[in-house]
Amino acid sequence: MILAALVGAMLAGGARAPADTVRDTVFVASNRRRVATGFTRAVADSTWYGLYVTQLVTRGGKERALAPMTVQRVDSATLTPDEWRARLVAASRDTSARGATLLYVHGYSTSPGRAVSQAVQVKARAGHAGPLVVFSWPTHDRFVTMPTPSRAYTDDAAAAARSGGALAAVIRMIDSVAPSTVLVAHSMGSRVALLATIGDSATHRQLAAHPLRAFGIFSPDVGADRFRDDYAPHLRDVAGRVALYSTSNDYLLAASTMVNRERRAGRYALRGPVLEGIELVDVTRGARADPVMLRLLGPRHAVRWASAALADFFGIVVAGAPAACRTASGEATALGEGRWQLRPRAMLEARLDASCLPQHGAGPAR
Repeated sequence: MILAALVGAMLAGGARAPADTVRDTVFVASNRRRVATGFTRAVADSTWYGLYVTQLVTRGGKERALAPMTVQRVDSATLTPDEWRARLVAASRDTSARGATLLYVHGYSTSPGRAVSQAVQVKARAGHAGPLVVFSWPTHDRFVTMPTPSRAYTDDAAAAARSGGALAAVIRMIDSVAPSTVLVAHSMGSRVALLATIGDSATHRQLAAHPLRAFGIFSPDVGADRFRDDYAPHLRDVAGRVALYSTSNDYLLAASTMVNRERRAGRYALRGPVLEGIELVDVTRGARADPVMLRLLGPRHAVRWASAALADFFGIVVAGAPAACRTASGEATALGEGRWQLRPRAMLEARLDASCLPQHGAGPAR
């Protein structure tokens, strides 16, 4: 009865609050095999390119970074690689930090539609204005698939290992036309992104000559030792700034540790050796926009609700402000060289410049 009353109050409150509706065109690339009814979770030999038209509805009368959001697909279209590239050229003319092309790589058990919805929310909560690209790699749609609870996870891990090459080609295309690119990889998607940027030699060479503006690695489901030894030393070659975000109460990464019998790289944000050139940020206490029930029971893993972490990444890392601005602004506490912890109820409200002052007109879009 209490839960029903709470849900009813939430729905009633949402109905009274004004809704902010925004349409956007999302560039989508996928190495999922397509059939007449849509995407499958098989790995395709070629990459599909297309556009999704989305409608984002923000409710609740709160700041967008923390407000409830819903995303719907209004329309979609299939394009040739040349058509997709030409449209991205036209959309990527802004050279500012806010206008950088944003490339999002989702985690495991994520359908193409949900991947786009996640990315739209990430962009909206970050107040980012640049074009959005989503790379959809083959995964299950559900977290649990029989005959064993871990079947979906192991299947998706195998698909991730086979998807780096396809993402690498997409990154090379984007990098060749966009003035600057921001890469956000979440959970198991970090494996795909690291394979693409560092494991693919052609992409590594191209990014060494024209680096990503920033690379945000959120709750990375990658083995800690492999990340430290094989990837971390080379990340500075491919991106101007690299930041890793994680929480101490991420139950999905804890489950991954048990399945893989190996610590995950996400733990580096909390403890362990400093990784030179990588900003390690513990966001356990940072403000989030999780739905009410997930605030109590959720794993604090999803990046689309990680409002304070996104504010830090886009407001400091993407904006090009010094890492020390985290403490100067009161947003975080320094835990030694190269590591910070976000403070409770403190969230960066605007992008910062080199002197840690808010940039003119750089606040979240309304």
